[in-house]
Amino acid sequence: MSNGVLRRIRTAVHENRYMMTDHALEEADDDDLTLNDILDVLLFGDLATTHTDDPRGERYVVRGNVDDDEVEVVCRFREDGTLLIIITVYVVY
Repeated sequence: MSNGVLRRIRTAVHENRYMMTDHALEEADDDDLTLNDILDVLLFGDLATTHTDDPRGERYVVRGNVDDDEVEVVCRFREDGTLLIIITVYVVY
């Protein structure tokens, strides 16, 4: 299952079918993460967790490295599956 999810996430990124929430933009700025950093985590990171208990749909936590920091990106697909929504990003301390 995780390979299929990562494939969907990476396809959405490659096809520019993603958006960042205002919260994700604020958190990225707080942790000095660029859009390229976030996209690199989604393209090259590993699926760390899938949360299935959210009524809005499954959330995925993708973990990867940016320089010497471990970064997690939390995302989900819009209900119709066409858009990847980046909910939040953060450096793991």
